[in-house]
Amino acid sequence: MRFLKRWLSHSVRLALALLFAVIAMQAPAFTHDYATALLQVSADARRDVDQRETAARQYYALPTGGDDASLIRALQAHEPANAETLAHSVDRVSSLQSARLHIEGSMAIFQPIVALADAAHDPGSYKAAIWRTALQTYVIHLDLTVTAIIYGAVGLLLGSLLGHLLCLPFELERRRV
Repeated sequence: MRFLKRWLSHSVRLALALLFAVIAMQAPAFTHDYATALLQVSADARRDVDQRETAARQYYALPTGGDDASLIRALQAHEPANAETLAHSVDRVSSLQSARLHIEGSMAIFQPIVALADAAHDPGSYKAAIWRTALQTYVIHLDLTVTAIIYGAVGLLLGSLLGHLLCLPFELERRRV
């Protein structure tokens, strides 16, 4: 019976260690997919903003050129509600672009952490839908990059620690007997 308990205990430790390693190795690949999704969504949103700006300039005979803020101020005099939604769209585009640049601008080893922190800090709720969609459409695969291997090693250690913690009550019980 002790043999089976030890075997089961070691199996649980090994399974958790491997599970955590495989999950942790997904972080760099998922981060890349998330950054790509941010790029795609921000590019689509920017095209939408550009089309709306062109339409507003033509309809209200606003001056061409200038930045988004000057157009929004000029549009405010003619149609405040449209100016407000345009400002909201411009803010969304800038938030998504800065998030992607922040992720891609950090070192590869820290990109998953930066992406997670950036997605958690989302005051405009612009990135939550992108994060959820990226999670739902993500296909598990193993990249053998240095970053993925480092994350895998950390996951292996954390999974092993969790396995030992879960099996600790059984070890203590065996020592008392």
